[in-house]
Amino acid sequence: MGTSVNKERKLIIDIAVCAVWSLFVLVVSGCNVALMNPLQIAILTAGFIGLSYLVIRSEGKDKTGRLIAVITIAAIAIRTVYVLYTGAQQRQHDMGEFDSDLGLNYHAEYIEYLLENHRLLDQDITQHWQFYHPPLQHIICAVFFGIYRKIAPSLAHNWDALQCLSLFYSLVTLAVAKRFATVWNLSGKGTLIAYLTIAFHPQLIVFSGALNNDPLSVMFAIAALYLALLWYRDENKSFVKLMGISVCVGLGMMAKLSAGIIAIPIAFIMVKAFFEAKKKGNFIWQYIVFLAVCAPLGLWYQVRSLVLWNVPINYVAVPDLELNPGLDISMIPAWKRFFAFGEGVNYNIINETLNEAVFDGGYYQPYPLLSAIGYIMFSAFAVLTLTILANLFVSWTKERTMDNMVMTILIAAELISYVIFCFKMPYTCTMSFRYIVPTIIAGAYYSGKSSDISPRILSMFTTGTTIAFAVVSLIFYCLVWLAD
Repeated sequence: MGTSVNKERKLIIDIAVCAVWSLFVLVVSGCNVALMNPLQIAILTAGFIGLSYLVIRSEGKDKTGRLIAVITIAAIAIRTVYVLYTGAQQRQHDMGEFDSDLGLNYHAEYIEYLLENHRLLDQDITQHWQFYHPPLQHIICAVFFGIYRKIAPSLAHNWDALQCLSLFYSLVTLAVAKRFATVWNLSGKGTLIAYLTIAFHPQLIVFSGALNNDPLSVMFAIAALYLALLWYRDENKSFVKLMGISVCVGLGMMAKLSAGIIAIPIAFIMVKAFFEAKKKGNFIWQYIVFLAVCAPLGLWYQVRSLVLWNVPINYVAVPDLELNPGLDISMIPAWKRFFAFGEGVNYNIINETLNEAVFDGGYYQPYPLLSAIGYIMFSAFAVLTLTILANLFVSWTKERTMDNMVMTILIAAELISYVIFCFKMPYTCTMSFRYIVPTIIAGAYYSGKSSDISPRILSMFTTGTTIAFAVVSLIFYCLVWLAD
């Protein structure tokens, strides 16, 4: 119990360090390398050296701890560099443009509307595209930028400053994800492989500069799952932890409704804990309180839209097909969505999802160096995905552990809901890995388990592929600015 408390305290300290570093980057650079002079670059470099020293000191002196520290330092570095060379209107999804009137349809306008009016839009949200999303991310951005421009009025239009928040979300996600390995009780090698799978995943690097609601919702979803596993292992089943899970799920849904999918593996954990308990009475009222906290947090905005404009709870805005007719793939037969490959095929769910996972919609073929590295990265990720599936099947043949069941349920819940979504919304833009990012956690689990339970050849192949993918991803996202 004491060890658990210490780990929780250390996580809180790590989150505080993530906040300090993100603010430091903002103060020194404005989250924009173009605003920096040599002195500022030197200050930022000195600050990063100091942060690196703290990371090395905190990770322990054994070999695994030192390697974890190196991975963490490199992961923080690539996220920081990505933020510096990526602007508020570069490599974004559905952001539109700041300081522009585009009819109140995009995330940027959502943020600006809240910033200037201090209230939610009182018009039918179905007429304003991205305004159907719950507003947590937009509220946080509006409040943060309101404070920022008062402190630095000369930078009142430096919207890149908002990436300080995205960087923080990404670093917290990294800090939480790193701790899954300790919950899973992996070996030293397994821990390193699991962490490598997460630390340099391109989607999580891109999230460090993304200003839409994806990074925040994913951070809360992953935190909720981590707390759920901790809670299950707690002999006393701490009510405080249970409420932490409830708040994280609720806030994740308040950022993006699809974050609620994480509730499926969490529900399994809670049901299992209930039936294993000798005294079930306490669980009943605690679960009632759990729902009483989680449901209002996660659904109040959808209920508001239902009451005011009769908008269905699960409403999702469709793209403008008059403006972008090429997005429509509703005429493609279902079998082709999985089995058709080749030049010009942009509707295959498997291929497009893998492609989005590594490039996030970026188009780098005109750039020979990026195209060559990108091809290697895509190939490595495709092979890694196959090894993860192979390790999943091996794991099920050898053990029936709680972690195995939870991670399998996580993959199944995310993928089934995603495929249904792809057919319900038959547009090319629907096929995006950013909708199923929590599967990275399950992928890390099965990659890590390969070192402990898989046949030697599969374990070696998984290790090699994971390292190759991590290295190539790191190199690629150090160079993406060449395409700007």
